[in-house]
Amino acid sequence: MAIPGKNADLIRRFKFYGFGFLLGLMMVVVIFRGRSCEMPGSRKLAELEHQRLEYSKHAACRMQCRNITEIEIKQILKSGKVNYDKSNVHEKPYGTYAVEGIAVNGKSLRIIIADCDTISKVVTAIDLMMEKDSCDCP
Repeated sequence: MAIPGKNADLIRRFKFYGFGFLLGLMMVVVIFRGRSCEMPGSRKLAELEHQRLEYSKHAACRMQCRNITEIEIKQILKSGKVNYDKSNVHEKPYGTYAVEGIAVNGKSLRIIIADCDTISKVVTAIDLMMEKDSCDCP
């Protein structure tokens, strides 16, 4: 045997809670509409992609030895992902980022890029499919 006043009070509380929850939900939708969630890796990759691209002598030698073209480097910058396990973002004077991806021709590449203020400097390029490295670059 239930007491009529207690059940009515509980239902009234659920109505107030539901009204407040819906009101808060509508406010969140209005305030945050049009904003997107962006991961730090994709933001850094977009920054590196839009900076002027330069190649170190070591990178040019490695690219020539491993048959990696500038077009493939740009593809990896456009569609790759930053591997923070292989990156050294606190390196002095400029942090380095390891960008990995698969080029259109099927090569699996890792590009090490130094973020030099307004310049993205390619430090080295690695073909992840090669088992033995035969390059003698300084």
